[in-house]
Amino acid sequence: MSTDETQEFLDTQSRNRGYTLEMHRIMAEVDLEWARKYGDFIEATYTGQRTLDRKTKELLQIVVEAALKADVEQIQAHVRVALQEGATPTEILEALQSVIAPMGALAFRRGLQAWARETGHLPNE
Repeated sequence: MSTDETQEFLDTQSRNRGYTLEMHRIMAEVDLEWARKYGDFIEATYTGQRTLDRKTKELLQIVVEAALKADVEQIQAHVRVALQEGATPTEILEALQSVIAPMGALAFRRGLQAWARETGHLPNE
C-alpha cells in the first residue's frame, strides 16, 4: 500500500476517534488491510452512533481502561475525547469513583492520574 493510503487511513482514524495510538500507526504501516478491518470493527462498536452516545461510550472506556490498568496516556486520550464530547470533569471523576470497589484502588489511581493530567487538576508539588 502507498504511504498516501496509510496517511489517509490514519487521518480518518484520528478524526473518528479523536486520537491515534502507536498501535494504529504501526498496523497501518505493516498491514493496512487488517487496520482497515479493525477500524470497521471500532466504528461498529465504539465510534459509530448507535443507542449510546459518544460521551457515554468514552466514560465506559475510561473506567474499563482504568480497571485494566492501561497506560495513563491511553486513559488520558479517552478523558480528552470525553471532555470534547461534553462530559464535565466532575462526571468523569464520578464515573471513576463509582467503580472503585469492583476495580480496586490501584486501578482507580491510574484513572485519577489520567483525569488530573487532562483536566489540569494537578496537586501542587
